[in-house]
Amino acid sequence: MMNSEELKGRLRNIESSNIKISIHAGKRIQDIRRKISYSQIISLIVSQKGLYKIQEQSAKDTNELKFKLWFQLNYLYDMNVYIVINKIPLEKSLNRLMIISAHKVKRRIQRQIENENKH
Repeated sequence: MMNSEELKGRLRNIESSNIKISIHAGKRIQDIRRKISYSQIISLIVSQKGLYKIQEQSAKDTNELKFKLWFQLNYLYDMNVYIVINKIPLEKSLNRLMIISAHKVKRRIQRQIENENKH
């Protein structure tokens, strides 16, 4: 289990050229109706601007860590970004990050879903 400060440090040290996008995420991000862009997502990850929640999830590969990141975009929308990173940090130039999905959600709807899942 990685704490949020440790993850934030790792994210700050990832070079943007080592941030890759999975085929699945690429299809979702390119969907014009979603109004999100690669540069916006990469900027959020690198700057951590608006990052308010981190949830570790189970990764498919034992050498990887998977996280769901919540970013506050504005008073109405959040951006959820799912990422995978190497479990063990490597030299700076070798650390990679894979964006496996991203979507924009209305915060009100997000809260409703979370409340329904608690019951």
